[in-house]
Amino acid sequence: MHRSERLQRPDPASDDPDNPEPDLDPTWLASVRRALLDWYDREGRADLPWRRDRDPFKVLVSEVMLVQTTVAAAGPFFERFLSRFPTPNALASADEADVLKAWEGLGYYRRARLLQQAARVIVEQHDGQVPGDPEALRRLPGVGRYIAGAVASIAFDLPEPILEANSQRVLARWLRWTEDLRSTNSQARLWKAAARIVPPNHPGRFNQAIMDLGATVCTPRSPRCLACPVADSCLARREGMQDELPKRSAPIPPLEVAETCVLAVDDQGRFLVVQRAAGRLWEGFWEFPTVHQSGVDPAGRGSAVGLVDPLDLRFRHLTGISLALGEPLHTIRYAVTKHRVTLSAMAAAPLGGAPTPGPGLSAVEWRSIADLDPLPRTGATRRLSLWASSHPEAFPPPGPGKPA
Repeated sequence: MHRSERLQRPDPASDDPDNPEPDLDPTWLASVRRALLDWYDREGRADLPWRRDRDPFKVLVSEVMLVQTTVAAAGPFFERFLSRFPTPNALASADEADVLKAWEGLGYYRRARLLQQAARVIVEQHDGQVPGDPEALRRLPGVGRYIAGAVASIAFDLPEPILEANSQRVLARWLRWTEDLRSTNSQARLWKAAARIVPPNHPGRFNQAIMDLGATVCTPRSPRCLACPVADSCLARREGMQDELPKRSAPIPPLEVAETCVLAVDDQGRFLVVQRAAGRLWEGFWEFPTVHQSGVDPAGRGSAVGLVDPLDLRFRHLTGISLALGEPLHTIRYAVTKHRVTLSAMAAAPLGGAPTPGPGLSAVEWRSIADLDPLPRTGATRRLSLWASSHPEAFPPPGPGKPA
């Protein structure tokens, strides 16, 4: 068989329900599997902390962390989280606030909540042991097809496919797949290809190898084809299309959002902080009182006081405290979901009132910056806390003043 015929790209317009999987030549499959596993033995990232053993719980935690997080960023958090919650039982029985605090800085905190829910199911339904059955894995909260496949293959050596950012880029180039990678048809076809390609022997190593290849060699831009162990078998490389693929539809530009918060200090040097109520973004987290100013509100900060009302009235409705607003102190920018937020912090002094949670809040308190350290905080609040600690001159010294 001629080399150019060894891998036939499936025709997206002619899906055959009786032959739904891409036509991958067995000779090509054997060559790719062997070359990729040999390369992984030489070049794989064996130093990653979750690869030191095949403990199913560690694999599960690492895969949940790696959703929306880079390998470099996840490493320190993985070590810290596992030292605090080394088993499903430890995680299942922990206070949610402690779990969120251990997760603090990774973002996408819903992952942490779902991981704890998964641990509770593991304890209640699987005697505290992560199940090896792929279907049982997929029934765990927060576990989809990819994570289930990763845990089943890496921890239990089952030939389950995976498809994430790196592996789907590799497969799209191998198959010279020219459709939009985000389309339903592309995802279905690539999953079928991944199911065919994963070998019955050493599937966990193979799946890790294809992810490592995408992360270090078959990169989004300027892929290092000369260093690729399967370059000769890649249709995109063979036809000079490796820089053009995969194709993706243009991302939607982020929505611009403006918000204002207050760094209000009482006569004891404590800051006014609020805790988010359940059912909202960052539920249970602490932050400086914040009101929405413009753009689509990513956090759903509800308020019976409209955007046209004065800021001091809006903050009083939110916290129960009357505030004398001062000058802008600091501005930070951050991204959340599909929004780019500009958050301006203003100085403020209390004039009176009692802390009373407004819409969307469960608590309003006066706390020192040190008191906030053990609590789960939003990323913006951590940044503003650090700024406040390093700029004491921006705040009046503690002393007699108007009551808080």
